[in-house]
Amino acid sequence: MTKILLIRHGETVWNKEKRYQGQKDSPLSDEGIRQGQKTGAFLAQQEIAAVYSSDLSRAVWTAEAISGHHGLTPIQDQRIREMSFGVWEGMTREEIKQKFPDIFYARYRDSMNIRVPGGELPHEVVERFHAFLNELIKTHVSETVVVVSHGGCLRFTIAALLSIPLEKSYCLHLSNAGISELQYVGADRQCPWEAITINSTGHLT
Repeated sequence: MTKILLIRHGETVWNKEKRYQGQKDSPLSDEGIRQGQKTGAFLAQQEIAAVYSSDLSRAVWTAEAISGHHGLTPIQDQRIREMSFGVWEGMTREEIKQKFPDIFYARYRDSMNIRVPGGELPHEVVERFHAFLNELIKTHVSETVVVVSHGGCLRFTIAALLSIPLEKSYCLHLSNAGISELQYVGADRQCPWEAITINSTGHLT
């Protein structure tokens, strides 16, 4: 049985400013650095076989704060990057409303099928993340691994793994440095993936 600890990166400066980050990058805030350190210390006593990370620096730094306790180096993979928000990246919600009102309100009604220019749709994010996970479970049979990624793509992926409709994925709140533990119990089971915890944050207090 493979266990996967899905962890959102620590808080960034753009998180604080409420900007769409997508696949652009923003440095961790002081709080984000603290969150990464707290998460690493919390997981220090667990037996972890590997640490995987999105190649975006906010995820890599968080992953390094965890992997250092285990003598590991994060394995970076573009497939677990955040959802691309195209031309919206770097902008606040209010800026987007002013510059792209038609697309903003259309997505508000149907975010599953309305594409931001240059961006991705949720099902496309799930497809690339699933391709990554399918390889991971073959490589790490009966091991525990850490995957550091991003709020949007983790929310979509967790929903898909648990057979929750993607349009309901927004019901899953994922905090910066929150830990969601899932275990893969086998493709022949009615529920191949089981949720142990979703967005555990007790280690951050």
